Amino acid sequence: MAANTPNDARPGDAPDAAGEGVARGCPVPHAQPAPGDGAACPVSGARWSAEAERLVRERAQSWSHGDAARAEELARAAAEERARGRQDEITAMFLRTLGKKLGYGHPLSERGEELTFTWTAEAEARLAEVPEFCRELTRWRVEWTAHRMGLGTTITPREMELKYEMWGRVSHAIEERHRDGLPWTEPARRRFERIPEFVRGQVLEAIEGHARALGATEVDDAMIDRVIERWISTGDFHEGLYGFR
Repeated sequence: MAANTPNDARPGDAPDAAGEGVARGCPVPHAQPAPGDGAACPVSGARWSAEAERLVRERAQSWSHGDAARAEELARAAAEERARGRQDEITAMFLRTLGKKLGYGHPLSERGEELTFTWTAEAEARLAEVPEFCRELTRWRVEWTAHRMGLGTTITPREMELKYEMWGRVSHAIEERHRDGLPWTEPARRRFERIPEFVRGQVLEAIEGHARALGATEVDDAMIDRVIERWISTGDFHEGLYGFR
């Protein structure tokens, strides 16, 4: 399994300036209004209701997978990305609905916050081999699968392999369906081939779907970078209006 991300992207590589977009959650840098003043994100165009502002801060404080600042960044960015062009206002109901679709692990989700997992050193070492842009998602999904299947709260390589096998079956089916997909430039194809096989199909579907939505006729390095930056800033690895296909 390759240890590098495509183009070796890391979360710290995304723009992150005090008072600008990524610092508060929006993946596009811009000046930010003070929390609670009802101003709209100038990129998504959606205003935050007072109830939504309170909820996102509550969810950030209760997040069990990292610090509150990272949680609020992910929650705000995911909401603003999904609201763009669809919502005039980000409401508490919108956040709760989105949280259900994003699933366990994401700060907007209410699933399983009471669950606590222990990862063995061997499992952590194997997780470190996963590209950084989808490492958080992998941790969340392995834990949720272990919970759903009654496998206990200790994660070893055995639990990871079970989830990888499940993902792999889906990934291979997606790749079979994409034989007539968009053309990829040679540099983009080389980066894609470094992605672990068990998630390659899902990544292919997400990148090509994003490219088609933007009217692109091929996938190049810039398109891959755009999708990865979105994943890093939002923690939202799914396509469509809400959540899973």
